[in-house]
Amino acid sequence: MHTHTLQNSFKSLGITDLVLTPGASFRYLSGLSMHASERLTLLFVNKSGEKSALLPELEAESARSADLLHIETYRDEEGPLRALRNLTQKMGFTSETVLGYEAQTIRMFEYQALTGASEVTFRAADDALTAIRLIKRDDELAKIRRAAQIVDGALERSLPLFKVGMTELDVAAELEYQMRKLGSEGTPFATIACAGPRGALPHGGPTLSEIKRGDLVVLDYGAKIDGYAADTTRTVSFGVPSEEALSIYEVVKMAQAAAVNAVKPGAVAQDVDRAARKVIQKAGLGAYFTHRTGHGLGLDVHEYPSMMEGNELILAPGMVFTVEPGVYLPNKFGIRIEDDVCVTEAGVEVLTQFTRELHVID
Repeated sequence: MHTHTLQNSFKSLGITDLVLTPGASFRYLSGLSMHASERLTLLFVNKSGEKSALLPELEAESARSADLLHIETYRDEEGPLRALRNLTQKMGFTSETVLGYEAQTIRMFEYQALTGASEVTFRAADDALTAIRLIKRDDELAKIRRAAQIVDGALERSLPLFKVGMTELDVAAELEYQMRKLGSEGTPFATIACAGPRGALPHGGPTLSEIKRGDLVVLDYGAKIDGYAADTTRTVSFGVPSEEALSIYEVVKMAQAAAVNAVKPGAVAQDVDRAARKVIQKAGLGAYFTHRTGHGLGLDVHEYPSMMEGNELILAPGMVFTVEPGVYLPNKFGIRIEDDVCVTEAGVEVLTQFTRELHVID
C-alpha cells in the first residue's frame, strides 16, 4: 500500500527519490523511532519503495528490525559526510536525481549535508506524505484507541486527588503520572493545566500558581502508544463556578456536540468547524473562539486534516482528528472541551469518552 501510493506520488511530483529526517513520516515508512539531534540521521526511499538509511553507529542495532536495502553508519569522531557520500553513491544519485523532502521538518543542517554529498535537485513532497498518512489503518486505530482509553483513565484517577490550593504544575504532574501508570510511553506534547485567568491562554503552560476556589482549570493533555497520540481537553471547576462560567460552559458543550454530530463520511471538513462556530456565535461569543475546531491526529499530535474554514476536504472513513471548540475571556477564564474522533462508514466514533459535564471539585 505504501509503495504503490509513493510510486504514484513520485510520478506526479517528478521526484526520483525521497529523503526523510526523524519524525512521524520517517517512523511511518521505516518503523524506526528516531529523534532529530546533532547527529545526522536520514531515511531514503527510491521509486521502487526500497529504503536506505544513514545512521549514527550507536543507532545501528535499533535499525536491525527495519526493512532497509542499505545502511551506512558513522562514528561521532569521524562525522557523517563520508558515510553519506557512500550511501548516495550506492543509491545511484546523480545530477539528474530529484530528491523529495518534507519542508516542514528538514533543517538547514540536513540540507547542507545533502548538498555537500551529492549534486541533486530538491522538491517539496509534504502533500504526498500527508496523503499517505491521512487514512489510518486498523492497527493505527487500535493504538489511538488505547491512548484514548489512557487519557480517560488518567483523569478519572486524578480528579479525586485534586484540591484547591494545588499548583497548576501539581495538577499537570498528577495527570502525567497516572498516564504513565496506565501504560503511556510519554506525552506527545507539554501538558496544559491553566487556572482562572490563565485558562484564557489556549496554549498556556502550567506554573507554580496556586489554584483558587472558584477557578476553572483547562486540562489539555495526551498519551502515546507506540508513537500514536491521543489528545483531550476537559475544563474542571475547583469549587463552585460563577453563573457566567456555568452559562458559557454549556455553550461550549453544545458547540462541541454540534461539531461531533457534523462528522460523517462525505461531510466537508470546514462544516465541522462551522457547526461549532455557529453555536458560539449565536451566544455572542464568536470573538472569543480564536482557533480552528480540530486537527488531525496520529504519529503527530498535530497533523492533517484541519477542521477549519476554507478546508474543503471530503471526510472519509479512517480519518482521525480532534473536535475542540473553546471560549477564552481575557483576564477571566477559558473553557475548552476536546475529544478525538474517527470517521467511520456509519458516521463517527468518539474515541475519548470521559464525561463532558462540568466536574466540580469540592
